[in-house]
Amino acid sequence: MTVKEIIMDSIEELNEQLDDDRQLVYSEDVRLIGKKAAIDSMEFVTFITIIEERISDELDKDIRIVSDKAFSRERSPFYSFETLEEFIAELIKEVE
Repeated sequence: MTVKEIIMDSIEELNEQLDDDRQLVYSEDVRLIGKKAAIDSMEFVTFITIIEERISDELDKDIRIVSDKAFSRERSPFYSFETLEEFIAELIKEVE
């Protein structure tokens, strides 16, 4: 299973918990944080938790996405799905 597939599956799982008008859609222009974020802070925390659990279950890797490393970057890995995917792939390589 790829990181993108894990993110897509995590979106589906999160959407099961959201109202129809709050559904998250995978797209390049979707923002995960900031003023134009597609989800609120609690939904974001839930989403990240789902991803971490899926990575543990599917890839047998334990990573922590929200960390000092994430916040010390010039460009946030939480800006978009693309930056999140790249960051997660990097974290997985570090624990191999």
